[in-house]
Amino acid sequence: MLNFYDYLKTNRAFRKFEVDELLFSAYDCPLEESPLDYWVDKNYFCYIIRGGARWKTPKNEYTLQVGDAAFLKKGAHRVFKILTGEFCALLIFTPDSFIKSVVKDDIRINQVRSLGKEVDSVIPLFLSQSLHDYFHSVLNFFSESLPPSKSLLKIKFKELIVNLVTGTHNPQLANYFTELSYSSKKALEPIMEEHFIFNLKLRDFAYLSGRSLATFKRDFMKSFNTSPGKWLKNKRLEYSKFLLETTELNIGEITLESGFENTSHFIRVFKEKYDHSPLKLRKSLQIN
Repeated sequence: MLNFYDYLKTNRAFRKFEVDELLFSAYDCPLEESPLDYWVDKNYFCYIIRGGARWKTPKNEYTLQVGDAAFLKKGAHRVFKILTGEFCALLIFTPDSFIKSVVKDDIRINQVRSLGKEVDSVIPLFLSQSLHDYFHSVLNFFSESLPPSKSLLKIKFKELIVNLVTGTHNPQLANYFTELSYSSKKALEPIMEEHFIFNLKLRDFAYLSGRSLATFKRDFMKSFNTSPGKWLKNKRLEYSKFLLETTELNIGEITLESGFENTSHFIRVFKEKYDHSPLKLRKSLQIN
């Protein structure tokens, strides 16, 4: 799976400014493959300049077009092109550690109280005038003859986090940042629910939870009373059955959408669980 952060950081075709693990990039490239699964080991903000795209999660779908923006958590994502031609976006990558440092160092942010609600892996932003102005102020850096100083870049990163957390327009993201900053260990359930549709290794799930692989397996057994492998197979099968019942996707598409490695494996384990092949089950639903 493509590591999007590494791809941008090492590709000279894209304009970018970076300091430490923070990265501003003007991504200007058509979405040739659709759908595209990719991986990011940093959170990032996406502000659409041209074109548009649709991100799909197990919970919802999010369409972003010109002038829209969203926060995408680190981890795996699935994106679909929705328009032909160019896709251009301002991307702002930031690790958990930087968000935590900003939240904990600002007194006003410490007064924010969490709602305790889980949020999806894609969080659309309401763009106030100040946020619109912020994104355009960053875009102006790319048209200047000299790059901004690293000190200014850090200030701009901090400005974005403080604006979002202390403002009133994006409470869902504000509370997520607060929980991220003050929770000692990430809950396993939301991580698994967000990522089961992707064909990830157990070490990837462990990384997203902030645990070693051994600790992840041990904590998972305590939380779910089963192994990660068995949970993933059952969850993907349940989701594939839901797709068979509610969509017109073909078997190959359902294999991909559900996170299975290949169609033959999917058909075999589906039949083991439901006593019917996917096609036979779909035909029986159509008859009824």
